[in-house]
Amino acid sequence: MPGFFDPGHGFLSSFDEWMVALLAFVLLTVVGAVAEYVGDAKGVTVAGALVGYIIALFIWAPPVIATEWHYAVLIAIPIIIISYFYRGPGE
Repeated sequence: MPGFFDPGHGFLSSFDEWMVALLAFVLLTVVGAVAEYVGDAKGVTVAGALVGYIIALFIWAPPVIATEWHYAVLIAIPIIIISYFYRGPGE
């Protein structure tokens, strides 16, 4: 992750970073919502989807996009926390 800490490199400053973060947000939000609809997943399903997403990035995405995997992790942290603590409307 050397590029993440470079002085001129801002948070979500390139198209590649936005694409990785946006796709991670959409995927993990959908996975979390479906997991909560089906049963109480406690965030484990979202964490598993994150691992699968990162593996897919390294296998199928061009190297320029795959090196931005850490933005998926940053996006996933709040989604995992929300999924873990969420209690349905009936509870």
